[in-house]
Amino acid sequence: MSRNNTGGSHVGSASILLIFTVLSIVSFATLTLAGSKADYNLSDNLAQRQKAYYAACHKGNALVAAASSGYEEGAIDGILKESIPITDNQSLDVSIVIKSVKNSINSDNNDNILQWQVVNHGNYDYSTTLPVMK
Repeated sequence: MSRNNTGGSHVGSASILLIFTVLSIVSFATLTLAGSKADYNLSDNLAQRQKAYYAACHKGNALVAAASSGYEEGAIDGILKESIPITDNQSLDVSIVIKSVKNSINSDNNDNILQWQVVNHGNYDYSTTLPVMK
């Protein structure tokens, strides 16, 4: 009358496997949620920057159209310059040859934009040292 105790070591292994499976699914879901939130914030910031840039481009195009039709207020030596703000630290700098000077120099009306450039005005002095204890 001998008794065989062969099944005693596997008691609860299915429960432990189920607990680890649920924990891994929850951690992957949390990582996915955090990654998608970061991607949403990045795309929202990019959309705001693009809206601001294209609004400044629209104002620059209006300035080009005004200069082509004879607008000369604020021109220095036949060049009309304007800095159109994009953000607090960036602006779109536009320089245009006004029409009356352009017609006397060259009859081609395609080359009247001298500068169309995004300029950074912020102080970007980044620290290159690492805070390591000595």
